Parts: sequence; C-alpha cells; structure tokens
Amino acid sequence: MPNIFDTCSLKIDGIPYPLPGEVLELLGLGAVLVDLREEFDTDIRAFGVENIIYLPHTEFEEKWESLPLDKPLILADAVGLWSRKSVVFLRSKGYEKVASLAGGIADWEKDGFPMKAGKYQPLNGPCPCMIRPRERK
Repeated sequence: MPNIFDTCSLKIDGIPYPLPGEVLELLGLGAVLVDLREEFDTDIRAFGVENIIYLPHTEFEEKWESLPLDKPLILADAVGLWSRKSVVFLRSKGYEKVASLAGGIADWEKDGFPMKAGKYQPLNGPCPCMIRPRERK
C-alpha cells in the first residue's frame, strides 16, 4: 500500500516535509496534524484545522503512545526543529506514515493558511502604557 506522503515535494534523509500548501490536501485524505508546541504557544495562535492533536514536545516521549498508529501523522511545531526529532523517534517505534511540516506554524501563517486565535491575543505597543491587542490584517 502506498504511503500518503510519497507525493510530498520535499524529502530530506528519507523524511517527508510537506509544504503548507500540501498539508490541507493531506488532511483531506485522512492525515492528522500533531501540534508539538507548548500550551502557552497554542494559547496565542493555533492552526485553523479540524484534524489536530495537541501533544507538547516536552511530554512527547511519555505520551507518544496516545497517537493513532493507523493514521498518517504530520508533526508540526514553531519552525520544524522538534517535529523532525519526533518523526525520527516515532519511526523507531514502528510508525511508518509520519512527516514533519516544513517551516512549522511560522511558514503556515506567513503563507496565509487557516489560523485561529488562541485564548490570548498577541499584544503590541511602543510602551507598557499603550499595549493593546494587535490588529489582524
């Protein structure tokens, strides 16, 4: 049976790195996005997709068995550092259909893919007396 990630345009050392533009199609084919960022990061900004599991990288080695073995998994973090390490780890545990989102949520957001606001809005302002929620474009 072919691997869902065989069509990914970017592969490094045998690891598929789907680009943000490829991820939505892969999610439509049954893949699940695994967000490895910490809760304080996801409380600010989050991927705007339905098929998502939150598993912070600091808990990954203790809770990896909670991930479905029967679904293709796209691991994601801020820029792609923790997701690569986690793909290598999962492969050592028998997972075959795993990939690392190229560029993480940084490239995802930069390229204009669906986002949802977290619990907290990012703040900005020239000094503490003028801090307010950042306006989205």
